Amino acid sequence: MPDTEEQRLDIIENCDVLLNTVLKPFEKVDSTPEGRMVAQLHWLRERAENHDLPLPVEKGWLGTLLRVYVEGWINWTASARDRVHEEIEVPMSRLVYLTREGRLLLKPAYYPYAIRCATALIRLLNETPRSLDPNEQAAISEVKTLRERLERGGIEPPILHYFPEFPGIRRVYKPFGSCIDDLPNGFWLIKTVANAFFNGIRPDTWLTPEDAESEVAAVERALDAA
Repeated sequence: MPDTEEQRLDIIENCDVLLNTVLKPFEKVDSTPEGRMVAQLHWLRERAENHDLPLPVEKGWLGTLLRVYVEGWINWTASARDRVHEEIEVPMSRLVYLTREGRLLLKPAYYPYAIRCATALIRLLNETPRSLDPNEQAAISEVKTLRERLERGGIEPPILHYFPEFPGIRRVYKPFGSCIDDLPNGFWLIKTVANAFFNGIRPDTWLTPEDAESEVAAVERALDAA
């Protein structure tokens, strides 16, 4: 897994997002979820600033972050109910993937490669000689929708939620396998697309845009040669 300067700075940035907005009114105390979350974020931020936060972070050090994220205990602090996703879920999700998983975030510089992966996945499904099941058929139109929204700036990953709009993708893709594993690069493409759009993360091999270009171009060449 990567352990990069980019990730260190992203941890600091996303801690600051929460500390300077929804959690700004709260003090570090053990008696409330908000206070415990403030303490957790200050701890992460301080360790990251001091270059003392090896990735991935041991789960035992992330208990508050993980519990508060799963239970949604600070969702009420959002400025409005329809802002929970943007103000809380997104920065919390990014922190979880950065710290617990040691993953790289999907940044705007990598959007073109996520779009090309979506295009390659659509092409792979459309051109396969075997019959597609209903979920695979549905996934084609759903991936097209995601691609078009990212192209026009209508979404900023992570989306986080598959249902109710993207059930086909969720039923095709499982983290440790998919129903298109029999297709050339099928699992890599559906995993990359799902992670990029829904989780807001990019492959560990995409350390730079040049790395992403090299890997995506290789997949495109393989598709052309099939």
